[in-house]
Amino acid sequence: MAKTSDKIDLIQEKVNDIAETLHKIDKDAALQKAAFEDHLKQDELMYQEFKRMNDILQQNTDSLREHMHRTELLETMMINMDKRLSPIEVKHIEKEAILKYNKEKLMLLAKVIGIVGTLVAAYLGITNILS
Repeated sequence: MAKTSDKIDLIQEKVNDIAETLHKIDKDAALQKAAFEDHLKQDELMYQEFKRMNDILQQNTDSLREHMHRTELLETMMINMDKRLSPIEVKHIEKEAILKYNKEKLMLLAKVIGIVGTLVAAYLGITNILS
């Protein structure tokens, strides 16, 4: 038969094994708890960012609604103005718009021609100096 001291040593070994196992479980649980708390903090930060972005989106949506409403009012006003104008007035306004457009394009063309002419003159002057 096994001696009492051997049985006590065996029981002590089992208790030590159980203590080690419990220590490992406690350590793992502490690590998981810390990781979970970090995850919760990260979730809270992400939620705060989500709320901030949602608020911005809501402001932009409200601004877009207001803009669409104003555009609709402007379109209605323009349609009503068009109905009130006589065909002669409409032709006159169209003529003025076309003349203004043509004048602006002509001015732009003149500026481009002036720039090209200046560049050509500068090029010819430099080539004459160099030769």
